[in-house]
Amino acid sequence: MRVSKACLCLAASALALVPSAMARQLAVVKVTPVGVACMFSPKCGITPTDSVSYFQLPGSAGQGKLLVRTYPGLPGTRAAGLTGYSFFIDMSRSMALGAPNCVSKMVLDTGPVATLEYGSPGEVFVVDGNAGAGLSQVSQTGNRLTFTFAKAICPGRSGMTESLYFGFAAKGGPIPAKGQISGSESGVVDVDVRVPRRTGPDS
Repeated sequence: MRVSKACLCLAASALALVPSAMARQLAVVKVTPVGVACMFSPKCGITPTDSVSYFQLPGSAGQGKLLVRTYPGLPGTRAAGLTGYSFFIDMSRSMALGAPNCVSKMVLDTGPVATLEYGSPGEVFVVDGNAGAGLSQVSQTGNRLTFTFAKAICPGRSGMTESLYFGFAAKGGPIPAKGQISGSESGVVDVDVRVPRRTGPDS
């Protein structure tokens, strides 16, 4: 049986679309610092547990910093029974040795995250501010979340050096894991993070 070139091209195009079709775009909502606190605490004040880790992109001297904050959703709040996760990237103490290699993406293996009413429904929040890179999109493929920044986060004196705070809520409590930071010019490096412990297929 003869198959036309047009059919073969259509079949190839369909196969090429399969990986992207598996990625689900998550809703990203801008919030204020108080707005986040009120989601997790009846008194609109949270006491986070902080952890800091460092990473070095190729072509840079010094290290970038990743701050991870976790905090429980207290009874009487929209996030009751969940754990909040906030992230902040700081490249101000890194220095480019040539063309700036900036942070463009971060990938975490998290499992499901919760949809909450952050003023409007969403899975991911960004704490709005006057400076810092926000998120252009967040996609989920299986258990992996890919955070793509709206602007590159670059070594000190190379432009924007910090992200805004961003994060999500999930059922699982925090456990240590490895995330991945992607450079805008080259390289993907591992970074220590804390992510939600998986609590089952329906979590």
